[in-house]
Amino acid sequence: MKHKKYLITIGIVFSLIVIYSAIILISRAGKIATTIQYAPTAANITINGETVKNHSTKYLEPGDYQVTVSFEHFKTIESSFTISKDLYYITGVLEADDEAGERYHNEHQNEFIEAEGVVSQYLNAVGLIEKQQHPILNYLPINNSLYSISYNFDTDNTTPIIVVKTTTLYLDTAVNKLKTLENVDLTAYQIVFKLDNPFAIYDSSIQKSDPVKTLKAIFEKNNYKLSDGQYLNDSYYAASFYIDDYERDYQYAHYHALLKRTTDEKWQLIASPQPLLTQYNTPNIPKEILDTVNSL
Repeated sequence: MKHKKYLITIGIVFSLIVIYSAIILISRAGKIATTIQYAPTAANITINGETVKNHSTKYLEPGDYQVTVSFEHFKTIESSFTISKDLYYITGVLEADDEAGERYHNEHQNEFIEAEGVVSQYLNAVGLIEKQQHPILNYLPINNSLYSISYNFDTDNTTPIIVVKTTTLYLDTAVNKLKTLENVDLTAYQIVFKLDNPFAIYDSSIQKSDPVKTLKAIFEKNNYKLSDGQYLNDSYYAASFYIDDYERDYQYAHYHALLKRTTDEKWQLIASPQPLLTQYNTPNIPKEILDTVNSL
């Protein structure tokens, strides 16, 4: 009888464990095990208004979360985090707001060092995701004596802006380097060249029945030549302005111009000529047209 009662008890305990485990698994289904860690360790943390424990793991559904972290003598921070299978951290370090906060920081440095390590993991994960979304970042920055190519992010912190610093003499060299980057769609990026564009200002009202006459009427640049142009189907015409160095038999500083045929059979300059045409500086133009012009 005692043996039977023992077996029944074991069976009940085992059943309860199975039921509890099933409940846990169901409650965590589709959720991400998210690391929550801030310094100081005793900081108060809320996620979407719900108080959570610091230095813990919480299962969250993929998505965006608003996080508020506060602690006496430290500056309160409000942040937003995106949780996904590749990004599963809610972390940070509070900044001391007065002398008492500074003393706490000095007396509890291990808390801050540990949290900073988690922050580094988070930033590494963010960097990997950014490089997957924007392949060009795998190659940047590029620095040499002729040019530098780097990037920063715009105000929405999602779209990288490619920044090219060079001189007129080595502009084509920098552009050609960009063209060598594999699996990169240059037309998809905002590319900023840190030198004066001599074609930035123009009269958009000038339109003639011939595309070459249109370009020559719009731009009178004594130090630039106009290349032979190319018709791109019946709607577009492309040509390039460039500097010709006779002594060295060298052409450089190419700026591509793209014109579109109007309904009254004239030609209109779509945007200011650029070293590279993109969806940002030449909007509403098919990608294949931009690629063709950039390859000229």
